[in-house]
Formats: sequence, structure tokens, C-alpha cells
Amino acid sequence: MIQATRLILLPLVLMLAACASTQIEETWTLPGYTPPAAEQRKVLVVTLAAQETMRKGFELAFVQELEQKGILAVPSHQWIADSTTINRDTLRPIVAQNGITSVLVSSLRGVEKAQTYQPPQQVGPGDNLYRNFDTYMVYSSSGQHVPGDFVEITEYLLETNLFNAANEKLSWSVRTRTTEQATLEKGVRSVVSAVIKQAGHDKVF
Repeated sequence: MIQATRLILLPLVLMLAACASTQIEETWTLPGYTPPAAEQRKVLVVTLAAQETMRKGFELAFVQELEQKGILAVPSHQWIADSTTINRDTLRPIVAQNGITSVLVSSLRGVEKAQTYQPPQQVGPGDNLYRNFDTYMVYSSSGQHVPGDFVEITEYLLETNLFNAANEKLSWSVRTRTTEQATLEKGVRSVVSAVIKQAGHDKVF
């Protein structure tokens, strides 16, 4: 007679994990830029990070995504030792000696704190069907006078630039905003996936 109800609990961690994603803030492509054929390219992937774990995580993730597109890519940590200052002078001999055609550089541009609203717990039928007006009123009104909470989230702003190795000019740039995720791996995958997807949309890879 009385249909069982299901209490849906949304702990903060799970909520953020579900909603966490990387958003494209800004993208720019050099006017007239046309990438060489995939089989002719060799991309050096560089990540500027204070932590070597983060540097290697990003570089390997980018390499994997690029190779899935048939593009040869190499992480900078293959040639540049930990704690080495990476700059133009560091990269030039690597580019010249290894036939690099493009250099993909990612770096953290900022960390921001933001307040977001967390709604109260929701109650609803297991099959999401409102059998009659009475049960509809129970489900739809539950929690309507119970205020939610505002919680603080951390967002990371990253910039990824693609340079032409021959003339060292910028070919493409994208800025992303990523909500802090449960693990470094998830955060890295979120950023890399969004960047490579945007690169495909902008036809730079």
C-alpha cells in the first residue's frame, strides 16, 4: 500500500567527484595555422610544476592521449632530470637533437577558492514514478524548507601552450579551470582530456 521510499544521501566528497570537471576558459589559435601530418610530428610534452609527481603525471597523460591519435610524443622527464630548471635554454638542445617538431607546455596559473551551494538531502521514490497526488506531494515537498549549506571548493587554473619548434612561436593556447578532485590522477585526467578534446576541436592536432 505504502510504497517504500529511498533516502538519497550525497556526501560532499561524492558530490564534488560527480560535479568535478575541467572547463575551457579561453582558447587561441595562430591565424592560418595548419598542423603537419600526424605521422610527421614529434611532440615534446613539458609540464612546469613544483612537484615532480605532478609533472610526470601530466606529461605521461598527455603522451598517452597524443599517441592514441597517432602522434609521436615524448615526456620531458625522459631527458630532463628531476629538480632541473626548465626554460628555453634547457629545451633547445633536446629539440634540436631529437627531431622535435612541436613543444606542448602546461603550467599552473593560479589557485582560487570559491563558495558553492550544497542542497539539502533529497527524498524520492526508487523508480522515480509518482503513483498518485499524495505521494507526489510527499516527495516534492520534502526538504523544501530545509536550507542547504555553502561549502568551499578549490579550483585550479592551468594554461597549455603549443609551440612550433622550428621558429619557437606560439601556435595554440588554451586556459582551463578545474575543480579539485579526489585524487591527483583524476584531476590530471580531467585536464588532459579537456585540453586534447579542445585541441581536436581547434584542429591543432
